[in-house]
Amino acid sequence: TFNAAGIGNPHCVIVLPEISADLARQYGPHIEVHKNFPNRINVQFLKVLDRRNVQIEIWERGAGYTLASGSSSSASAAVAHKLGLIDAHVTVHMPGGTIGIEISPDFSVKMTGPTTRVATGELHAELFGIKV
Repeated sequence: TFNAAGIGNPHCVIVLPEISADLARQYGPHIEVHKNFPNRINVQFLKVLDRRNVQIEIWERGAGYTLASGSSSSASAAVAHKLGLIDAHVTVHMPGGTIGIEISPDFSVKMTGPTTRVATGELHAELFGIKV
């Protein structure tokens, strides 16, 4: 059983009593390209910890196993809330960290959490078609 959700990109949320990185790595690649998802799909394996906390493992389409994702957190929380498993304010726990999700009655989502700079760089003008 899966739950499909769209939050600007497609998600397949699977609620299970136990999840792991190995589970995501084993089944994520197959679900991503399943014939039911002709444009591929992001896959979240979700465990409800309590009414205010969930844990997810993520297989991201085109990227593979992923430590954290805002859209995966949002889609997973929205699905769990729609199913009546959690409250409207929840913390999503991922291997890469946690994020707060608030789901409004119309299912718009507000994310709250820390940010961390992971890289800096420069883009060359030619990238934008500007001759130098």
